[in-house]
Amino acid sequence: MGRMLETLKLGDTRKATAPVSGPGDASPVVDCVVDWEIGAEVPFVEVGAPGKKMELSASLMQHPPQPTPQPPHLAVEPTPTPTPVARLTPVEPMKAAFEPWPASAAFAFGPEIVAYHHPEHPVSREYVALLDALLDNVTMAGPRVLLLAGGWSNVGTSTVLLNLAVCAARMRKLRTLVVETKAGDPKIRTSGGFGAVLNGSLALEQAVVQTGLPLLDLLSAGTGTTMPMEAVSWLANWLRSRYELILIDGAGKNDSAVTNLLTHADGVYLVLPQGESAAAHQDFVRGVATAGGRLRGLIHTRVDV
Repeated sequence: MGRMLETLKLGDTRKATAPVSGPGDASPVVDCVVDWEIGAEVPFVEVGAPGKKMELSASLMQHPPQPTPQPPHLAVEPTPTPTPVARLTPVEPMKAAFEPWPASAAFAFGPEIVAYHHPEHPVSREYVALLDALLDNVTMAGPRVLLLAGGWSNVGTSTVLLNLAVCAARMRKLRTLVVETKAGDPKIRTSGGFGAVLNGSLALEQAVVQTGLPLLDLLSAGTGTTMPMEAVSWLANWLRSRYELILIDGAGKNDSAVTNLLTHADGVYLVLPQGESAAAHQDFVRGVATAGGRLRGLIHTRVDV
């Protein structure tokens, strides 16, 4: 490659030779000169051996640098201008108010307590008439204690008593208490009860449960505890000092608590199905008389189908 460069450079200094005449041609022969022999520079690039810098001709060295090619630019989409929202009313600060969480009722009245759920129902009016008849039957001043004893199981003693209690509190505005006596299987599903009072774990005031209906409270028997005579006497006196009407649910007529309460009741009523007489319950009738109770009548239940 070096020799080639030297040859090219040498061509610049060569001089044209004199014209030579041929033997058979009278006209002179002109020497042929190629383009590269003219004074113009022939561009070249020489690549040398390892470690030798690359050499360029002067014309290439004067070649202006070309701009570096750039990648194509994507069209930029203009950002849409948000549509202004028209506010018809001025923005007011947020306000807050407190509402207490409704307390859960300790006792829920079942659908069979029609006097509570449907006070204008004809059956509710029948319970009001029954309550008035019982109150007129016990003519005495001051608080009255009425005990309803079921002649049979599932005769509806608790249903009748709770309907009477609702009528007394809501329609007759009497401060009323319902007392459950059957321990171990209370009809009134509340915690504690009279059993907790007897074992000293609960005060009597705490054992009384408010139903959510004004003037009507409940006292359950609790579980696994009998009611001795001394406790029954103390309970009866305490209740008379605080309530105008005490309705005792003696669902089991042979329960010991019912027997102990007979002497403290102003009126005892035997609950039987409609059409059944008291002849089959003479043992209970004699027990009431022996205990000093006052058996004042029968209450017949029926279900119209």
